Amino acid sequence: MGRESFIVVLPARYGSTRFPGKPLAEIAGRPLVEWVYRRALEIRGADAVIVATDDRRIAEAVESFGGNVVMTDKSHRTGTDRVAEVARSGEHAIVVNLQGDEPIFDPVTVEDLVELLSSDPSTDIATACHPVASDEEYQDPNIVKVVTDREGRALYFSRSPVPSGALVPGGFRARRHVGIYAYRRESLFRFTSLEPTPLERAERLEQLRALENGMTIRVIETGQPTVGVDVPGDVKKVEKELGRTYTDLDPQPDNPTSGA
Repeated sequence: MGRESFIVVLPARYGSTRFPGKPLAEIAGRPLVEWVYRRALEIRGADAVIVATDDRRIAEAVESFGGNVVMTDKSHRTGTDRVAEVARSGEHAIVVNLQGDEPIFDPVTVEDLVELLSSDPSTDIATACHPVASDEEYQDPNIVKVVTDREGRALYFSRSPVPSGALVPGGFRARRHVGIYAYRRESLFRFTSLEPTPLERAERLEQLRALENGMTIRVIETGQPTVGVDVPGDVKKVEKELGRTYTDLDPQPDNPTSGA
């Protein structure tokens, strides 16, 4: 079986609690959403790259750099709900939910997630992880950890340092969740039709809703860590990493909306 058709959707909202206006935060002279969008254009095989937002300011910023944007309903509870609204207007077999605050993700990781879903009809959702690098990361509640079975199926996601004792000599290796999701089309619609669940509320992690309802999440490991923008203080850190990725800090694809 070949790779199934897919789109990449970047949900972007203005009202972040910890960083209001985050998608428009300037990083090396460009808004954050533009860096993520341009990186997404490097994903091979995507039929479209789309920003989904309910805020006109974000939409205008995307339009200003030639990006593809869809205005979505203001009543959506989560970014995944916005992604599902966009997906309903097409017929793509797979829908990628790409977090709009991680401009240094590996495009190959997304391609691998799509390949996994294309080859395994029993999987509802595919996501990624990489090894936890330090005890600071392990203890940080802003860094989500994931535990899987031997086949890579997710058992649990948590903000707590799990599994216990993972960083001691001889202990189980902890893995940090990378917030990129590839959904089988029908699985995305099922997921967004479900009510929030107790574990989801406790951990403030919506992927637990899928596990609590018996859906299968497969997790692949990537060797390339991501660097996200969670709070204003992360901007300088991301600029430093972008300097390593783009030597001129100014990637200019010939057609910013190709594939969109």
